[in-house]
Amino acid sequence: MFQLPLAIPPHLKRSYRIARVFLYVFFIAGTSLFLVQTFFPTLTFSFNFRTPSSSKNSLLDPHSDKDIPATNGKITQNEMFITTASAIGEFSLADISFSLEKKSALPNTLEVTLKRSYRSFFLPTGVPLTNFPEESLYRVDDTYYALRDGTLYPFVSDNAYLSRYPDTFAIDESRDFLANHLVSEEWIGYRVGSLVSFADGVFLIVSETEMRPFGSPEILLALGYRFEDVRPASEEEIGIYKRGRIILIGTQHPDGTLLLDTDTNTYYLIEDNLKHPLESGDYRNFIRSKQTPIVVSSKASEEEAKCTFEPGLFGQSFSCQTEVASLHSGFGNDFRVTIEKSDTDIDISTLQVSFESVKSKQNMRLILSKIKQRLLSRFGVNQ
Repeated sequence: MFQLPLAIPPHLKRSYRIARVFLYVFFIAGTSLFLVQTFFPTLTFSFNFRTPSSSKNSLLDPHSDKDIPATNGKITQNEMFITTASAIGEFSLADISFSLEKKSALPNTLEVTLKRSYRSFFLPTGVPLTNFPEESLYRVDDTYYALRDGTLYPFVSDNAYLSRYPDTFAIDESRDFLANHLVSEEWIGYRVGSLVSFADGVFLIVSETEMRPFGSPEILLALGYRFEDVRPASEEEIGIYKRGRIILIGTQHPDGTLLLDTDTNTYYLIEDNLKHPLESGDYRNFIRSKQTPIVVSSKASEEEAKCTFEPGLFGQSFSCQTEVASLHSGFGNDFRVTIEKSDTDIDISTLQVSFESVKSKQNMRLILSKIKQRLLSRFGVNQ
């Protein structure tokens, strides 16, 4: 049988109204906090030097200024410790903190400096490049070959050859030429650094034998690439490569990547973990015709945000905070974190770097775009 709601006793009505107001305020505050944390998150990166191989470590490539791996957390006096945190978006503050091992000495002075660009642009500068790689090139019937140490290596396709050299570089030979040389069963593919597509995937050729898929279209764009440079590839062309790990934010550009410093109008080609100035000439013009350069800025990469570490409540912990609003995302999403000027040898146990997002329409649109992309991917819808 239907029952009427119980009436609130007169002496409890005032308490009920107050409780209802508090409930509304709590709900609105909770919803607002949820929306702020959703649209303007704080991104945290860390590294545990006790477990350097753990997949949970999100700070990349810890090393010294002498390019020696520093995954043990040991920093000697006056040595630089360098690592990378990669994040898309605009940020206002960075909070850096670390804990020392119990037996570690305590530093009296220690600073941290943050810069932002692409990891590849932070590489040391190598010798200038002016010419094509030296190669003896031939064409027999419809197949291109490279002669290396007396062995002919065939190109997997015309497109693979033309991604590396102009057609005019190949000398036409008859089939008798093949009879006089050993022909390898190994194929030469696309120029390293090329973007290719097959079926539903876009891949980056990272070596002569390996290609890696992009984690999402957003990651491809965040690394400075353009979909206009993606070349459709056949199953035969793709088949000569092994498939490597998924490319994520923070992946360093491979060999063959072309950069353009808009401040100096200098082109760089990544090769052997160096960025080589690509001087004017036929080689630079050819590379430019095959790949749109990734835009970088030497001035932006030299912008700094820094702070001095202060000891925390516990003797082995240190932290500091600095504004990073001047480190914009237009020329890369990799924050280079450099800890330096220690007056003693120290042994870090854990390191953490957090970035507080700028509360702006741009960041909100970025988060909405991510949510949309995840929903579309979840239901198998391609944009």
